[in-house]
Amino acid sequence: MKTDFDYLDSLREEVSHGYHEANQIVAQARLNYTYLKAPNGRPTKLRLEDWILVRTKAFKEKFGDWETAHKKRFLLYHEAVKQLSGNEFEKQPGKTLTEQVSEYFASIGGLAHSPLFGEVILDRKGAEDSLAHGMGRKKAIAYVAVKEVIEQGILIAYNVNHKKRGYDSAIIAAPIQIAGNDFVCEVVVTRLEDNRFYLHEVTQKNKLQDAVFLTNLGRSPSAHLGVAAKVLQDIVCASTLPEFFFDENGEPRLDGCE
Repeated sequence: MKTDFDYLDSLREEVSHGYHEANQIVAQARLNYTYLKAPNGRPTKLRLEDWILVRTKAFKEKFGDWETAHKKRFLLYHEAVKQLSGNEFEKQPGKTLTEQVSEYFASIGGLAHSPLFGEVILDRKGAEDSLAHGMGRKKAIAYVAVKEVIEQGILIAYNVNHKKRGYDSAIIAAPIQIAGNDFVCEVVVTRLEDNRFYLHEVTQKNKLQDAVFLTNLGRSPSAHLGVAAKVLQDIVCASTLPEFFFDENGEPRLDGCE
C-alpha cells in the first residue's frame, strides 16, 4: 500500500524535474520576497525541493492548506505582539494626533525592521496617510503597535505595482491587545525606493467571525483595507491543523505527515 512517505517522495521527484507549478511557486516568491522564507519571515529550515513541495496544490490537497491554517492559528491564538493600556495618545491641548504619533515614531528611532523587507520608515507622512483613511479611538491607540506588527507579524497579502501606481504594497498582520481586549492589527507597507508605513487598521477578534462586519469593511474606500478584509475572511473561515503539524517557523514538519 502506498504510504504518505511514498507520496512525498513522488512529489519530490516531480519538483526535482522542475515541473511548471514549481517554477510558478519560485517566481511568485521572488516577487513578494518570501523565497526560501518561512511564514514568520525567517529563513526556512526546509531544503529547497521540500520548501517548494509543501507549497504545491497536490501537497495541500493531501494534507490541508497549511499556509492559511497557520495564519489563522497565529492571528487568533498567538499571544499579542503588543499590549496597550488604552490610554495611548489621549487628547493633549495644542497638539494634534499626528504630532503625537510623529514624536512617538521619532522616539523609537523612526524605523521598524521587517524580516522580509528590511528597514521600514515610520514618520509623520505615514501617520498622516493612515489618518486620512479614517480614525477611531482604537486605531489611534494602535499606532503604538505598528512597529511590533511589522517586525513580528505575518504577511497576509502582497500586491506588485499596486493599482499600476509604480509601487508594491504589503499587508502585515498580528494580534495585539488594547485594554485587555483582543484585536488583529493590519499594517500596509508601501515599497518603491524605500519601505514606508502607509496605513493601519484594527479589527476586534470576535468580529472576525462576523460576515456582515467583514463585508462592510471590504467596502472601504481604501483598496488596501478591502483586500485585507477579504483575506481575513478567508483566513478565519479556513480549516485548522493541529499544532504539532508545524515547526517553530510555521512550516510543516514533514516527518509528521503520516
